[in-house]
Amino acid sequence: MTTSRTTRLTVPGGELRVEQYGAGPAIVLLHGGYLTAASWDGQIDDLSAAHNVVRYDARSQGGSSTATVDFHPDDDLLAVLDAFGIERAALVGNSMGGVTAFDFALAHPERVSALVSASGGISPMSFDNEPFVLEQQALQARAIECWDGEAFVEAFLRYGVDGPHRAPDETPPHVRDRCRAMAMQTIQAHATATGAMLTGNARRRLREIAAPTLFLVGDLDLRTLHDLADQGVATMPAARKVVLSGGHALNMERPAEFNRAVLEFLDAVPIA
Repeated sequence: MTTSRTTRLTVPGGELRVEQYGAGPAIVLLHGGYLTAASWDGQIDDLSAAHNVVRYDARSQGGSSTATVDFHPDDDLLAVLDAFGIERAALVGNSMGGVTAFDFALAHPERVSALVSASGGISPMSFDNEPFVLEQQALQARAIECWDGEAFVEAFLRYGVDGPHRAPDETPPHVRDRCRAMAMQTIQAHATATGAMLTGNARRRLREIAAPTLFLVGDLDLRTLHDLADQGVATMPAARKVVLSGGHALNMERPAEFNRAVLEFLDAVPIA
C-alpha cells in the first residue's frame, strides 16, 4: 500500500491529517468514532486500483489536531474536497463517518455522486431504545470520573465493535485489537478537547437526498442501525440495503466482501 500524498490541511481552528491514493473518480472514506483513518487499511488497495481515494483523521481523532473550538465535520469534509480539487465524490462513512456523509449530502448535494453508509449513523443519533448501548455508555461515564482509559475503551469496544449479539471472544481478535489501539491513541492524544462536534438533523430530510445510496449493515450490529437503513430505503429516492455477516466494523471484519459490495455499487452509478 503506497501513499500517493500525505498532507496536513489547515481548517478553521485546527488541522487535519489527510492521505490520498490512486487516480480516477473520487471516493472519500470517513471513519468511525474513536477510530482513525487507519481503520480503512483493508480498503485502500482495492478501491484505489481505479479510483482517487482520500481518507483523513477526523478532528480530535488520530493524527489530526485536538478541537479547541466547536466545529461542523461536514465543513471539514468540504475543505478536504476543495484542497484536493475534487468536484464530486462518493462518500463512504462508517458509524460517525456516516453522520458526516449524510449531513454533507444535504448541505452540498452537488458535490456528492453516491453514498455508502457502512453501519453509518444519521443525525441526530439516539440510542434510547438500545439498553445494551446505554449500559456501556454509563460505564464510559464512570470511567471518565475515575480517569480509567482502559475501561472507557473496553466499553466502546463492547458496543462499537462486538455489538449486543456476541461476547468479546467471539469478535475477530485482530479487529478488536486494532480498534482498541486506535481508540487508545485517540483518547490519549485528545483528552483535552474543548471543542464540540456539531451535527444536523438529517433523519428528517432523508427524502431530499437524491444521490444513489447503499446501506451496508452487519447482521450482528445494533438494531438502531438496521432501523436507520430501513428508514433510508423507505424514504430516499435511490437507496437500498445489503446485510453482510459481521458487526459494526464490517470493513475490517469482512474486507473482501465489503470492498466487492462497494465497488459493484459504485460501478453501477456515475461517480465522476
